Amino acid sequence: MSYSTKAFTLVGILPLILKKFSPEDIILWYLFSTIIGLQSLADFGFRQTFSRIISFAFGGAKDIGTFTTKKEVAEINECNIPLLSSIVATMLFLYRRLTLIVFLLMTTIGTWSMIKPVSNVNLPNQAWIAWGIVIVASCISFFSRSYMNFLEGLNKIALVRRVETLTSLGAIISSLGVLLWAPSLLNLVIANQFWLIVASVRDWILCKRIDNGFFSKLDLTQPIDKKIIKEIWNPAWRSGIGGLMSAGVTNITSIVYAQFGNTASVASYLLAIRLITQIREISMAPFYSKLSTMAIYRVKNDLDSLKITIKRGMRLSHLVFIIGFILTSILINPFLKLINSEVSFVSMGVWAALGWAFFTHRFGAMHIQVYLTTNHVISHIADGISGLIFISLTILLSNYIGIYAIPVGMIAGHLGFYCWFTALYSYRSLGNESFWNFEKNVSVPSIILLIIFSFISLFFNL
Repeated sequence: MSYSTKAFTLVGILPLILKKFSPEDIILWYLFSTIIGLQSLADFGFRQTFSRIISFAFGGAKDIGTFTTKKEVAEINECNIPLLSSIVATMLFLYRRLTLIVFLLMTTIGTWSMIKPVSNVNLPNQAWIAWGIVIVASCISFFSRSYMNFLEGLNKIALVRRVETLTSLGAIISSLGVLLWAPSLLNLVIANQFWLIVASVRDWILCKRIDNGFFSKLDLTQPIDKKIIKEIWNPAWRSGIGGLMSAGVTNITSIVYAQFGNTASVASYLLAIRLITQIREISMAPFYSKLSTMAIYRVKNDLDSLKITIKRGMRLSHLVFIIGFILTSILINPFLKLINSEVSFVSMGVWAALGWAFFTHRFGAMHIQVYLTTNHVISHIADGISGLIFISLTILLSNYIGIYAIPVGMIAGHLGFYCWFTALYSYRSLGNESFWNFEKNVSVPSIILLIIFSFISLFFNL
């Protein structure tokens, strides 16, 4: 339900934005979203790390080391409350400082990146006010990640998503009201950021109320354990480097392109990136909603249940992505003509390349999440090397193939290293699975569908 409300933005909110706003306003709107997405760089891998180790402690782990052999299986089934208290206290301590970093980055580098796009809009003063609102709401939302980490670690994802559906509906209704009766960039930002703050308060309340106030019973006043920080830092910085070289590079590429590209081409590209990102986020639901369950299966060394959960989640995630990509490919141009949008769409060649780039990334990203349940982090290697391939090829090819250089660079980085490297570690952690034995009913059907559709759309001008 939660992800379906996000999907509604594609068919409800997006058409009105494209119809009511000028290309300059659309660029600024999507740049706001892109910079908000860059918050993960300041998080530096702590979100995934804390959520995972909270699951370990809740599942009965004695420590937060790695769980890659049978000898390291937890011997108890009850929650390790002392360890959990230390983890949560450390998490809140670190997130206060990370939130300050987010504020500094957004007010400096973020503001600098807004100068050119804001200068192009009709009402620059309102645009700067909107940016200030985004900064404040983003900092509040960033700190609330600590509460979300706790909820996900206790496997309360279904509860969170049910309640999230209500706040998402509130944001959608508010946005529709603004776009229908008072369409302006500032009003739309106010409507969206208000509900972002409401969502932060929501997560705090849920933490306080679940399991008869279990969160409040933890001893969070204890001194910060430097040993915990040291043990958390090792997997966190590796995940952080991975995030910087994957999603970080992709988002930064969009911001850089907005600095020198012409208005029409930038608007078309940012629209395509927004659409493919939304499809990716929706497709994540079947797999990422089970991460805490996977962590608990791993700590108990229940590989059979772990593999069943992984395969089911991956299969559904791949199919949701492919179906969303195909439907968007078929409907987007007729749709833009229907609403008389001033923004055109990228060519089908660029769109197909983006589809392959994001699909290959989803393949590797899910396998790296599987291996992360061992708490042994390889993200810095996987994303670091593939990111360097992406950056190098994009720079090298940009003068020859233009905008195609970005998705081609992504695909080269993913297929050249990221996909096979992450899958190799994932298969080993599941008992030395082979590619064909694991993927024949998981990713192979979706890959075949994507190949067939890409051929039809490119060669028959779908």
